[in-house]
Amino acid sequence: MISAITLGLRALQLLFSVVILGLAVTLIKGQVIDDAPVTTKYASFTGGFGIIVCALGVASLWVSAIPDLVVLGIDALAGIFFAAGGIAWAIGLRGIQCTNEEQFDKLLDNGLLNQGSVTVNGGTAYGVYKDDTSGEAAWKKLSSNCQKGLADEVFQFLTFGLAVGLLALGYVRMKNGGGTKRSGYVV
Repeated sequence: MISAITLGLRALQLLFSVVILGLAVTLIKGQVIDDAPVTTKYASFTGGFGIIVCALGVASLWVSAIPDLVVLGIDALAGIFFAAGGIAWAIGLRGIQCTNEEQFDKLLDNGLLNQGSVTVNGGTAYGVYKDDTSGEAAWKKLSSNCQKGLADEVFQFLTFGLAVGLLALGYVRMKNGGGTKRSGYVV
C-alpha cells in the first residue's frame, strides 16, 4: 500500500518538476536584455534536479544497490531546494498581482518579469518593449511572465510538500523493514 502511494507521489513530483523546468526555461528564453535572473535559473535547476530525484527513486525500487538512506537524503535535499526556490520566487514577486493593470509600473520594475533592463542616457530600456513599443503589448508580456513566475512559485512549494510526504513514507517503510535491510522504499 505504501509503495503504491509513494509511486503516485513520485509521479506527481515528476509532473511538477517538469512544469517547474518548463516555466523557467520559457522565462529564460524570453530574456531580451542581459542574462536571466538567478531566481529563474535556480528554478530550472530545481526542476531538473526533481526529475533526477524521481528517476533515482523509481530505480531504487528495482536496484537493491541504492540504499534507502541515500534516497531519503536525496529527498531531503530536494525538499530544501524546492522550498528555497519557492521562497525566492515569493520574495522576488513581492506580492504582485499579475492581472491588476494598476501595478504596471511595479511589474515593469521587477527584474524577474521585465525581460531585462538597461539604463542608457538617463532612460531605462526594458526587454518587454523589444518587438512592440506599445504599453498594451508590454502589459501582456509582463502579465504573462508574472503568471508564469507565480505558477513556478506555487509548484515549487507543492513539490516541497511532496518531498516531505515522500520522506515520511520512506521513514515508515524503513521502520517497517527494520531499518538495516532493504525495505523496498520507492522514491
